[in-house]
Amino acid sequence: MAKVVEELKPDKAYVDASDVKPDRYGDQIKNMLSFNVELVSEHKADSKYLIVSAASILAKVKRDSYIKELQKEYGDFGTGYPHDQRTIKFLKKQIELRGSPPGFVRKSWRTVQRIMEEKT
Repeated sequence: MAKVVEELKPDKAYVDASDVKPDRYGDQIKNMLSFNVELVSEHKADSKYLIVSAASILAKVKRDSYIKELQKEYGDFGTGYPHDQRTIKFLKKQIELRGSPPGFVRKSWRTVQRIMEEKT
C-alpha cells in the first residue's frame, strides 16, 4: 500500500486497514513514505468511502484478469485464494514438482506454509 501511495503522492489517502489496529497500519505506511500525507486508515474503509469502494472494485477486476492470464500458463487452479480446494491441490502439486510454489504465489500464506511443512 505504501508503494501505491508513494507513487500517487496524494495530499490525502484512504486505506482499508489490514491490521487489527488501524492506526498502527497507517503509521507503518507513513513511515515508508518520502513525503507527508494525511492518511485515513480504517477498517471497512471500502464501505465508508466511495473512493476506497471504487479502488476495491478496480483491484478485483485487475486481479481476476491476472488470474485468467496465469491460468492460460498453469491451467485451471481455481480462484487463487488460499482456501479454495482447487488452488490447494494446485499448490500441493507445484510444491511437489518444484520444491516450492510458483513465483506468483504469496509465500506468507498459511496454506503455503502448511503445505511446505507437510513436505518436509
